[in-house]
Amino acid sequence: MITKNNDITLNMRCQFPDGTRYAFVVIALFVFLIIIYGNSFHGEWHFDDKLNIRQNVNVHLKDLSWSEIKETFYFRGRILRPVSYFSFALNHYFGGLNVFGYHVVNLVIHYMSAIFLFLFIYNTLRLPLLREHYDTNAYSIALLSTFLWAISPVQVLAVSYIVQRMASMAGMFYIMAMYFYLKGRTSDDLRRGMAFFVVCTLSALLSFGSKQNAAMLPVSLFVYDLFLIQGITGENVKKTLKVVIPLSVFLVLGMFYMELSSIMNGYNDRPFTLAERLLTEPRVMIFYVSLLLYPIHTRFALLHDIDISRTLFDPWTTLPAILLIVFINGYAIAAARKRPLISFCIIFFFLNHVIEGSIFPLELIYEHRNYIPSMLFFVPLATFMLSVLDYVSYRKIMRLVLALGIAFLLYDQGYTVHARNEILKTDLSLWTDNVTKYPNLSRPHNNLGCVYFNKGLQYEAFREFKSATQLNRYMKLHNAAVFHYNFGQFYQTVRKDELALAQFQKAYFLRPSYAPALFGIAMVELKKGNTTAAYTHITQALEINPHSARQHGLLSLILLRLGRLEAALVESQKTLELNSEDTLPVAVIAEVFREKGETEKAIKQWEAYKKKNPQSVNAHFALIELYSSAGNKELLAETIGRLMDLKGDKNIMNFILDSTQHVGLSAYIPDTERMLAIIRGNIQDINLKKADK
Repeated sequence: MITKNNDITLNMRCQFPDGTRYAFVVIALFVFLIIIYGNSFHGEWHFDDKLNIRQNVNVHLKDLSWSEIKETFYFRGRILRPVSYFSFALNHYFGGLNVFGYHVVNLVIHYMSAIFLFLFIYNTLRLPLLREHYDTNAYSIALLSTFLWAISPVQVLAVSYIVQRMASMAGMFYIMAMYFYLKGRTSDDLRRGMAFFVVCTLSALLSFGSKQNAAMLPVSLFVYDLFLIQGITGENVKKTLKVVIPLSVFLVLGMFYMELSSIMNGYNDRPFTLAERLLTEPRVMIFYVSLLLYPIHTRFALLHDIDISRTLFDPWTTLPAILLIVFINGYAIAAARKRPLISFCIIFFFLNHVIEGSIFPLELIYEHRNYIPSMLFFVPLATFMLSVLDYVSYRKIMRLVLALGIAFLLYDQGYTVHARNEILKTDLSLWTDNVTKYPNLSRPHNNLGCVYFNKGLQYEAFREFKSATQLNRYMKLHNAAVFHYNFGQFYQTVRKDELALAQFQKAYFLRPSYAPALFGIAMVELKKGNTTAAYTHITQALEINPHSARQHGLLSLILLRLGRLEAALVESQKTLELNSEDTLPVAVIAEVFREKGETEKAIKQWEAYKKKNPQSVNAHFALIELYSSAGNKELLAETIGRLMDLKGDKNIMNFILDSTQHVGLSAYIPDTERMLAIIRGNIQDINLKKADK
């Protein structure tokens, strides 16, 4: 109910202090988030999900032994965001690659972040320095600002885009660390205070282990302590600076020590320089603020198109954006003594954009980067809205209008979140939306082309790949190699191998470390009969990416062609360990057994292959030859009968010739004359059996 102090509570009794208030927050947030995010639970894998989770064998946890858990911490040979990757591994252990479990965990993380954000804001507003101004409305301010943050459409990518759990999990532990620091700092009991500081430290480590942008947490805590606990005095500022300056220098040097070798090199693959990035980011910050204040559906996308600032005056908005940010932060510092809460909220926003919005050669703009910085963004706005509500409290009509306005704002944000989740349900809807909103970016066109290609819509895919190349607008220069590789895949599908080879070679020229380009070259060389050249290229690809199932699978096929049967068997088994759904290694194993004269084992493997690929003509050919060799007339007749069904109205000879003409990437290569003889020799028996039936 709404009381005279604008408090919203549950009308229930509770012995816990402020229990009914907390109960309302816990229940209301849960219900609201379930409603607006309920349509996200079956959203497909997108973009970096595939590389970080689906294709990342390290997170495919088989058991909970320490040796297995330890492997989950590594990505591409480095310990990188181990807490996030371990959480993905647990999801995989309990639910495999079913997206439902991953989405549920992501929403739980967001929900817990919102709960701790409320607790942090509520307890902050009751600090001695703020109590006089905010204590009466502390609960209402905390509640409204938490809701505005939790249901902001800006958070959708951090919640519904599975891999961005990295951002939301870092945020959850970040706000937990701040809350426990507050509790420890204000505790009257020494032991209890120390316990809170221990939990704060643990939360901070977990936050940093989720994503590196949490490195600004110590600075945030020191500024928080100075502004809102100690208070701005000359003595307190000097005392805090003695700690903050060495800490900041240590953090900066630490980041440079870890990244210095790659910072400048990273710009070699970007369409902008370090100076241009620093000039552009102020405009990005202003855009983020506008998204938070004006969150309409048409303004959101996974990939945004923003002009790079080449100088202070190109585009003209560069200098005004810089001056505006300087003014806002200057105001925050100047007003810190009189309005410490507002000042801290402003500084907190920009401070926590420092890592991803400064010197590091990252992409210029992503919505999910606002997850931590925006946590306190709505506190001043909620304070203002409730102050206006209080001001007109004796004018019932105005009070009702404002209350309805706040309710509509919450509804509108919730509706936009729901609409964004509909877009994120499939790759097709995601990239179609992105291409519609930002048609001049190459990457969305390329990704939409990949969606079409995987759906068998080759010419639609070709159109998008062509648009991507013609636009020549890349987030990374080496993306051009990806686009040429996709062109190569298209040409392979339409059986234009020479054109495919040219595209793969162009991709390799642009990016020699791009393993798929070498994989593509190896495929074409194998189809052309250049087995040795194919072997050379696929081994180079595996040196770059030794954990690729499809590369190991192709190597197993090449080894089979080279007659290295035992090595082919080893590679096939390795492929199945990396991807148990891959069927090529099953066919290779079958052919290894056939070459070794173990007919029954070969039959068993080909039958397993055909079970997963019931329309495979090649599998039918292999089994026809094996059943004929084994003298199993019944299964031979049955298999020839099924082949006739696959043949349809085609002439049998033309069907066999056409089917055996394009088997360059198949484990079994049938002898056309022998196959025709076997079928003709048994076709009469099959027709007699059909007549009997």
